[in-house]
Order: sequence, then C-alpha cells, then structure tokens
Amino acid sequence: MKYFGTDGIRGEAYVTLTESLAKKVGKSLCLLDCNKVLIGYDTRESNHMLADAIALGAKSVGKKVIDIGVIPTPGLCYNTILDKCIGVMITASHNPYQDNGIKIFFDGVKIKDEDELSIEEYIDTHDDSIIDNNNGEIIEDTSFVKNYIDFLVSKINPCNLKIGLDLANGATSLIGEEIFKHSSKNLTVTANLPNGRNINFNVGSTHIENISSMVKDNKLDIGFAFDGDGDRMLAVDSDGNLHSGDELIFIIAKHLKENNLLTNNKVVLTIMSNLGIISSLKKNGIDVSLTSVGDRNVLLEMQNNNYVVGGENSGHIIQLHHLSTGDGMLSAIAILNIMSETNKSLKELTNELEIWPDKLVNLKVKDKNIAKDERIQNKVKEILDKYKDEIQLVIRASGTENLLRISCCAKSKELVETTINNFVNLVQNLDAEVK
Repeated sequence: MKYFGTDGIRGEAYVTLTESLAKKVGKSLCLLDCNKVLIGYDTRESNHMLADAIALGAKSVGKKVIDIGVIPTPGLCYNTILDKCIGVMITASHNPYQDNGIKIFFDGVKIKDEDELSIEEYIDTHDDSIIDNNNGEIIEDTSFVKNYIDFLVSKINPCNLKIGLDLANGATSLIGEEIFKHSSKNLTVTANLPNGRNINFNVGSTHIENISSMVKDNKLDIGFAFDGDGDRMLAVDSDGNLHSGDELIFIIAKHLKENNLLTNNKVVLTIMSNLGIISSLKKNGIDVSLTSVGDRNVLLEMQNNNYVVGGENSGHIIQLHHLSTGDGMLSAIAILNIMSETNKSLKELTNELEIWPDKLVNLKVKDKNIAKDERIQNKVKEILDKYKDEIQLVIRASGTENLLRISCCAKSKELVETTINNFVNLVQNLDAEVK
C-alpha cells in the first residue's frame, strides 16, 4: 500500500503527515458507512494539527465528529464498540515525538485492507478543499475517556502489591495513576508529565531500563512500562528483570486454562515468538497458532477460531473476552489479578518457562524490499531445512521505517550469533548493490 503500513498511516509530522493529507483522510471517511466519527490522540505536539484537519475533512462530507481528547488507542477502540462507530486515533505509538500516525477503526477493529485501499485511492484522486456542510458538525466531549476508565476499573481486584508505572509521557500518562490506585495504594509513577515532545524519550516500553531502575531503587514488587499510545506493555519483576509480551501471555493463558476459561486450549502468537515459550506452553497442554507479525493478523486468527488470548512479544496482548485490541493497562491488570489470586511473584509465575537464546537486529537499508530478494529467501530456507525445529529465523521489512529486521531464536547462543552475523553481512552486501 502507498500510505497504510502494518499499523495505519505513519510518517514525520509536517513533512509526510501534513495538514493537507489529514484533510483528505477526513474527507475519505465518506467511504465508511457510519455518520459518527470519534477522534482521539496521544500527547505529541503535532496532534491538534492533524486532529483539526481530519475533523474539518470529515465534517465537510457530513460526518458528526467528536474530539474525545487524549486517550490510549484501546480506549478509543472501546468507545467505537459502545457507539458502533468510526474511530480515528492519531499516534505514532512507540516512535519519537517528531513522528505521528493515523489509525482508523470501525466498531472495535482496524478497518479492512480493502477499505484502506479505497481510502488511498480517494486521497490520490481528491484535493484538500473544504466545503462547509451543514449536515456535519464538530464537538468536543471528554466523557468518552471516563467510559474507558470505568471499564478498566471494573476489571481490577485490589491487592497489596507495590507497583511501579512508567507511563511514557504518552496517552496513559493522564489516566494511569487514576486507574491503578484502585488496584493498590502503593504506587510509584514516572513519565507522567507530557509536554508534547517527551513522549517515549528514554522512557516507556522501548526504554525498559527506566522502569527497571525505579523498581529496584524503590524495592517494588513489579513494574509496568507502556508505549506512547498505551496498546502495549512490558513488565519487570522485583529484581528489575524484563518479562516479554510472550511471557505475560504464558501467565495469562496458563491461568485461564487452570480455570477452564481458555477456549480450545490454544493461544495465538507470531512468528517472532520465542521457541522456548512455545515449548513451555505445549508442556502445559496449551497449543499455539502462529501468525505473521502484526496485531491485526493475531486478532483475525483469534476471531476466526474463537481463541481468547493472543499477542506479540513486543507487548501487544489481546484478551478477546474483554476487548478486541491490544491494551497495555488491561494486560497489567490481568497480571496483577493473577499475582494476587495465586499469591505468587512475577518470577514465580514464570520460573518454569524455557527461554531460548534469541536476538533481533534492525538494519538501516536503502531499500527494505531486498527482504524479498531471492538470495535472502533461499538462504533462509537452507537454514530452516538444516536445523528444523531447533531454530526460528525471520527476515522482514519494517512496516513503518526504512529498516530490515533480522530475528533468530535457537537452542544455542552460538547458533543464534553465527546466523545473525551471516545474514547481517548478506543484507549489507545486497544493500550496497542498490543504487
């Protein structure tokens, strides 16, 4: 696709993500059969430029637009389910403040590929002119944020745990403390003072060292780090050790199985998931379905087969019995509830896990389409045929950046290092051929 990537439209604000483009995106919502549009956003300084332009475009084609303010992506998603309407989330997730993005939902899920293609065609064949339409309107209403807060609070079982929160100066920073005070009176909070430019800056789920230090320094039981728009979360235990999204899915899935709530005894993970965790799930009688990277792929597999838990190693965790999108705070609540109910620490809940050595390298390239080069594909096949179930190897283009991601997981660290180094050299040599 020309504009849409794996997670909506993404780019640098004022450069590729302009007011003109945003107006055309707003106008293109005429293609979706719903009159109401909710617009939410994280805490980037470019959000209002984009939100206002999208709202003007949508109003000009007769839509009723409601600006619901700063809200996590899953909060916007939740409200589109309540109102059976369109939702536009303005965020670049874990990216720095200079970037921004546009995600479009309808009734709780991202719009279909064919709708994205229709919107792209509309953008390329229409201008950004705005004609006033008396049938459209724009209002502000922050009560939708309260809907989401009430939803999350209803899922909380109070505990006595000492909890740390790194809110990434993002969309969770305005409501995170308010929500988790219902879980525990022992909260320590950081990165909750957004200024438009500090979102994800050395904080949040991409800078886990921040929450790790805070947990150790304050002798906390657990710490949670969220990303800029609140749809992913990673956790650290009382020693400050990281626990990935896959590990947290293991905890949730095992607990559901023990309570006869894991439908079909199956979870959904992606091809990037650690093979050791997959082995651990199977030892607990839990089967795994693997999908391509992307929460949309995970959700589709879950919906098609009536699975209730799935997600990604990065911390996107979908609990479909609660909500149809990844939700960092909802995932944190689930982990806290399990810790309280079982009287076990995060370390104890994961002590049986096998974690095979793995490594991910992000390579800047001139042309990320070289991921499809026959020489790379043949080499990948050769390695997978040789080592079979003892290795996992994925080389893919980033959906939002000019990067190639090389990921390897295997039983031995030596095999991981050798494989990664060989493919880094191969990719660099092929990229050097690109003019």
